[in-house]
Amino acid sequence: MEELPDYIKKILLRKLHGASAKVDERIIADWVAQRPVRKEEIDQMDATWQQTDEWVAETAFDTTSAWSKVDQRITMAAEKGTGAPVALFRISYLLKIVTAAAIVTGFIFGGWWLHNQRQERFNTITATADQHITLAEGTTVWLRKGSTIRFPKFFFKKQRKISLSGEAYFNVKTAVHQPFSIETQKGMITVLGTSFLVNTGRQERVAVITGKVLFADKGHPQNQCILTAHEEALFSEGTFERKTFTSPQHLWQDELNFRSTPLKEVIQTLTIFYDSAVKIDTTQSPQAGELLITASFGKESLLQAVDELTKLTGLHYKRQQDTIILY
Repeated sequence: MEELPDYIKKILLRKLHGASAKVDERIIADWVAQRPVRKEEIDQMDATWQQTDEWVAETAFDTTSAWSKVDQRITMAAEKGTGAPVALFRISYLLKIVTAAAIVTGFIFGGWWLHNQRQERFNTITATADQHITLAEGTTVWLRKGSTIRFPKFFFKKQRKISLSGEAYFNVKTAVHQPFSIETQKGMITVLGTSFLVNTGRQERVAVITGKVLFADKGHPQNQCILTAHEEALFSEGTFERKTFTSPQHLWQDELNFRSTPLKEVIQTLTIFYDSAVKIDTTQSPQAGELLITASFGKESLLQAVDELTKLTGLHYKRQQDTIILY
């Protein structure tokens, strides 16, 4: 097998973990087209990776069967030759035991190591200020100050599951065959691709901006409700209270606080908070998105907030239909 370029290694790693994107697939396809034999090599790697799941899942190891296979291989090796009688080399009983033990230990250790490498890599973040996070498969999270999120570094093919304590806004990347789940202290939220707010206070709350969400009681999963766009539900003492809303701005409990936050992230948050489009014209101000902002907004109107940003950055803004553009 040829030495793989670093960028191909990274893409294949994401593919094996079920976290690859469409652009990754196109890059791999172009790379394989240069040498068709590469497809066989990738298929072989994928098959080997899938096989390791069976090794890790194995709960017991049959030492008798294992040793029988070792003995057969030793005998076959001794008999292999030109066809003339060959005196079989008899390995000592002690060496047999040592060899079998080494095989068993190797499988156990290898399975344990692989299990830990693939399933125990988690990130836990507690936001000291409002913070943007992008998960491995592309989902974006806006984590409020004081909130904690725990998520795996890579998602497996069958599910995307994280846990949350506090408040966060999610914009989930659509993946029909890989549901996205958020576990809270009392509930379980499951989506396929949508944007919504979760608050895990005394009353747990889910508010859906776009798409559809299943909100269930973690202790009694059959107790659940389905929310669609502009619907929210409060969950307390086993009961769901459903409401509707017109603007996401009322959903946030307090003001928006930014501390040394890139302007591009501030703009994204204002778009969500005020439910209005705000953009940066990067053709006129290519580096504007990286300007660091320290400010607070909440009671101001969107235009007042944008006006404050122009004073902080030296930029200007204009209205183009329903969009505010900074330049």
